[in-house]
Amino acid sequence: MNYLREAIQLKNGRAECIKIQTNDQNSLTRENMIELENLLAEIDKDDSIRAVLLSSDNPKFFSNGIDAENILNTPREKLTAEMGQIVILFGKLLSFGKPLLAEVTGYAMGGGAVMTLACDFKFMLEGKARIAFTEVLVGLPLPISFIDKLKITVKSEYLNEVCLLGTAYKAGEAKEISLINETAENKEDLRKLVLKKLDEVMAIAPSAYRRTKAAINKEINDKFESQLEFTKSSFEDPKVVANLLEAMSALKEKRRPKLT
Repeated sequence: MNYLREAIQLKNGRAECIKIQTNDQNSLTRENMIELENLLAEIDKDDSIRAVLLSSDNPKFFSNGIDAENILNTPREKLTAEMGQIVILFGKLLSFGKPLLAEVTGYAMGGGAVMTLACDFKFMLEGKARIAFTEVLVGLPLPISFIDKLKITVKSEYLNEVCLLGTAYKAGEAKEISLINETAENKEDLRKLVLKKLDEVMAIAPSAYRRTKAAINKEINDKFESQLEFTKSSFEDPKVVANLLEAMSALKEKRRPKLT
């Protein structure tokens, strides 16, 4: 089971906590991302569930992004579909009609940061947790839809740092640039903040929330298919593929990649 579902009953309704538990680093594959997409689609149709929280019990990782070993074992002809799934998941998260919150208590790297970015409200534990869009560090161009969402999320003066350098931020630093909404020093206080926000968003009329959220993300969602094709075309570039495979090998072997 890659995702554990737990009900959270509050004053204004029932929320669902989805805990990521894909492996020891909560890394992502096309298969387990599709599983999450299907889970969200099921919840979106269930009127008894008013909101969703993405979380993890893993003390080190919210999600460490794309699974390196899986990429290395993926045939070349399937690599575009495997890598492109994170962009599709991002689109599904953005278009999810109910309140969606993230509770980041460990590393949220690459795909983990992407999932966090797609959430309406984001909470992060102070201390060892980090968040970073590491795509460029593994030789990958950052997808346009991620950049478009970052443009309306983080403070403009930090956009290049986030996108072009893959800078890793502590909780307080992420809040300072508006990537994260709230932080706390311990898990208990963080969960209190999360529950308070869950109850707050569940007090909003679902139809009003859904349509307003869709309006916020409309420009990104309207361009989604063309932007997805742009990302897929990146994998027609032999250098991009070579850099990706080198970076995944380096990650597995715990060394610095040699990118070109």
